[in-house]
Amino acid sequence: MAHIIKRVALLAVVLAAAYGQDRDTAILDALERRARETLAAIHHAETGAEADSARPVLRQKLEHSLGFRQLPWPPDLEPRVVNTLRFPAYRIEKLVYQTLAGVQVPAHVYVPVNLSGRAPAVLFYNGHWWVEGKAKRDFQAFCINMARLGFVVLSFDAFGQGERGVSDRDHRRTEALLEGISQQGFAEYETQCALTYLLSRPDVDAERIGMTGASGGGFNTWMTAALDDRIKVAVPVVGTSEFYEQLSSSRAHDWYKAKEHCHYVAGLLRYANNHELLAMAAPRPVMIIAAEKDQSFPIEGVRKIAEYGRALYKSYGVPQRIGYYEDSSAGHGYQQKKREAAYGWFLRWLMNRGDGQPYPEPATETLAPDTPELRCFAAGQKQAAGPGMHAVIGQLATRETPPPRLPADPVEAVACPRIKLDGKGRGVVVAVDDGGKEALASDPVVLSAVRQGWTVWLVDPRGIGETALSKPGWVFAVSLLLGENFVERQGADLAGAIQEARAAGLYARGHNATLAAAYALARRPSSLRWFILRDGFVSFHQFIDRPDSMRASYVLRDRDPSEPGRYDREIPYHYFPFAALGAFDIPDLLAAGPAKGLVVNPIDGDWKPMPASEARRYAAEKVELISEDHPEARIGRFLANAR
Repeated sequence: MAHIIKRVALLAVVLAAAYGQDRDTAILDALERRARETLAAIHHAETGAEADSARPVLRQKLEHSLGFRQLPWPPDLEPRVVNTLRFPAYRIEKLVYQTLAGVQVPAHVYVPVNLSGRAPAVLFYNGHWWVEGKAKRDFQAFCINMARLGFVVLSFDAFGQGERGVSDRDHRRTEALLEGISQQGFAEYETQCALTYLLSRPDVDAERIGMTGASGGGFNTWMTAALDDRIKVAVPVVGTSEFYEQLSSSRAHDWYKAKEHCHYVAGLLRYANNHELLAMAAPRPVMIIAAEKDQSFPIEGVRKIAEYGRALYKSYGVPQRIGYYEDSSAGHGYQQKKREAAYGWFLRWLMNRGDGQPYPEPATETLAPDTPELRCFAAGQKQAAGPGMHAVIGQLATRETPPPRLPADPVEAVACPRIKLDGKGRGVVVAVDDGGKEALASDPVVLSAVRQGWTVWLVDPRGIGETALSKPGWVFAVSLLLGENFVERQGADLAGAIQEARAAGLYARGHNATLAAAYALARRPSSLRWFILRDGFVSFHQFIDRPDSMRASYVLRDRDPSEPGRYDREIPYHYFPFAALGAFDIPDLLAAGPAKGLVVNPIDGDWKPMPASEARRYAAEKVELISEDHPEARIGRFLANAR
């Protein structure tokens, strides 16, 4: 037996080297093709009447995808001005307010001097400028000059940056996905909190509110303008592009290794392209500002959205309300030419001054971003948003859940690369391991099964072993945008292998393999009679209840993250199905299958062994639990009695 295993394993390594790259490309190509076809199937409103008719349903879908309505409302802002900086033409009120319980937001309110009556106001959402945040010189310059022109401007530090501390982890609170909240849902919630404060000010005219921001702030401007009619004028800057061109171009760099998830809105591609965001804001004035050269947002895609906007606004009879400015002097950011385009647009539509053309920026003196006087918090103090974000998800996870609704997406299986170990005709077992089929070649359980007469298929579903992905961040992002779950697709591959082999048994080892196996069981393969899951999770609740790892995730950095921060040993982001805890949990997947099962050495959310007594509260009744250092003998007895 040993020499056969060795020879088979060597052959598998050779095959993986020869075909692995082609399989990886095929998986990525198939996902990109689904995204392209899904977006192509969306009908874009061609007239104002169509846009008006579609808007309520689109808003309902977008709110569901974001999930921010589940967060506490109204917010207990408790705003306080901690100090004021005074300049000849304006003042900066240094503000601190609360969004979620215990989550403090530092903000600057730029106010014109000698203001009489209520003024137009602009909400400025800072994109991802990690260390500097609201104090970035380009952002200061915009706010200063808008105040000089007579506007009140609110600029605040988004979570994970500026005075709140650098944390790419706070830009990917994946545990929120389980409760149906996309990362952008937190951004929208904090935007709504900021807007609530702005509208409460006695010096602000609620009928003349604008919004702008760059990069992630530009995307957030698109989202808020699409959802909220209180935003009367919107200027998204380098915020997005036509969605297919954007996701296609991001494949090469693995969508920045998925270190921040604010652009990954669950299921968005099913009903909206950037066209729909514009149509939802129409016919309010919108100025799209782009950079001619921008790796994140290809210019051809932005031009398509602007062209669509011109036709749509013409149908409304207000072609002057759509603007487009393309900056060839500077790339991604909110540099001077972009600011000048924004000044002119806000003057035209919030003050009825000028014709909307760029307004020249005068000489502007800004402060160094680390100037102590700009700080709202005490010297040296940073306040992470992570604890508050996680706490509210923990509270939502305690809600009573309805009867389970298992995934119903008709996922197409992909043929798994395999190694076949022949037994003596007792039946077939399909086996999968996180390390790939080669790792199973010497697995004691596999060897025991073969000795007992079982033929074992060692398989690699997509993303495992020979089919490991070169762009996992991109795959997660596009899958989530499509409303898909990658592990569910791995489960479909396993179920397909089980059906093809007419397998009676399924053996899975490792946290990925066992989760994929759970999805395979939920598809109810007709031949399957039993399963063994080893070294995996037993509930999605463990992805939230992980005290040691979550504490580590709150650590803040002092510099921009070039790579995703390894603060804690994260649960891989593609393990999180959107809104799962309102529909099903892992035990529901296991219970759905016809098979009896054995769960061996389960792990908790901190990746530690979980006592069988603790795991029992999650497990289905038909599942036998084992938690011990050397379980092979008990597994062998289970195999001996299996049919």
